Amino acid sequence: MQRDTRLQHLGEDRQLHLGAAVPPVFRTSLFAFPDVESIERSLQGKDRGRFLYSRNSNPTTRILERKIADIEGTEDAAAFSSGMAAISAVLLGLLSRGDHLILQASAYGPALAFAKQVLPRFGIDVTFLAVEQFEQIESHFRPSTRLVYAESPASVTFDVIDIERLTSSARGRGAAVALDNSWATPIFQQPARLGADLVIHSGTKYIGGHSDILLGLVAGGGSPFSAVRSIATQLGAALSPEDAFLALRGLRTLPLRMRRHEESGLEVARWLEKRPGVLRVLHPGLPSFARLDLARRQMQGTSGLFSFQIRGDARSFVNALKLFCIGVSWGGHESLALPAVSMFPPAFDAEAGKETGKPAPPLRSDLPPGLIRLSIGLEDPRDLIADLEKGFGAVGLVG
Repeated sequence: MQRDTRLQHLGEDRQLHLGAAVPPVFRTSLFAFPDVESIERSLQGKDRGRFLYSRNSNPTTRILERKIADIEGTEDAAAFSSGMAAISAVLLGLLSRGDHLILQASAYGPALAFAKQVLPRFGIDVTFLAVEQFEQIESHFRPSTRLVYAESPASVTFDVIDIERLTSSARGRGAAVALDNSWATPIFQQPARLGADLVIHSGTKYIGGHSDILLGLVAGGGSPFSAVRSIATQLGAALSPEDAFLALRGLRTLPLRMRRHEESGLEVARWLEKRPGVLRVLHPGLPSFARLDLARRQMQGTSGLFSFQIRGDARSFVNALKLFCIGVSWGGHESLALPAVSMFPPAFDAEAGKETGKPAPPLRSDLPPGLIRLSIGLEDPRDLIADLEKGFGAVGLVG
């Protein structure tokens, strides 16, 4: 059975649900048992086929998890109440005091903040590597390295990591690899098939697809996934059955939406490359992309999120747009624009503030001026291009 067909049918026992074409929302906190012996077996983990409490698992959520595991090609998956809940479960589930984490310095901003501000409190050491340093990652491993965390493509500068090379290096040193796959989705990339132990999604974005839910997902198997599943229950960041229902709705149209995001994104990106005043366009699907061969080898397509750099003020450009919303996140039906520097403002570091009273440097200082991130939604790309013309006019870059 082909992937797109499995997405519609896997895990949905319609006869069990009175013939309902769409799985019901099991809006219940607990599940009753016929006798004490049955609930004791479940509490002892001896009857994993039974649902006990929705913080642990829920029938609606379980259908979503099964579908994600199937299209990612993993043993299992776990759903969370947000992308950061999923990321936190991976980091706290696999790392303990004295452990070492290697983290891509261009990864998702909140993940960088968690690694910088929270993990040191638990005695976990973190090495931040620029994407080019991943080519010599062997020199950065330590005996205490337990996890390598990367995002490919990264969601601001769109760095692409050689996943197979990374996973081979980590495996030889006993470290697990977690890969954020939010940009490509399982439709266009399956990191587990390239050796990743854990695959992370901010499902709030393309998988949800409608900017109306918060959703995190972790897919994987073996002991790394068992560690994540165990701490997930303890953290209590369970996905609500209502949001699981909406995520299932999003999954049904994900292949169609990703093709539209890809087509429209490339059309806008190609137009921008030809536009006077554009210094560069960072899009993994363009011939000008530095690691195009690697991107094509690892992925089966591209999404609608990319950046471009102008010769002018990014804030003035974005403020002039009318169709593009100004906001964080991406992957919904609506198009978004945001100056890259706005995503990483200086943050007040309480410890540093005791000494200097000044804000700490931003999490990323490598972003060039004039860099703007676009999320191309489901509007007609011709209208989006006309809107971008307003931005160029606002900064005096009339074609």
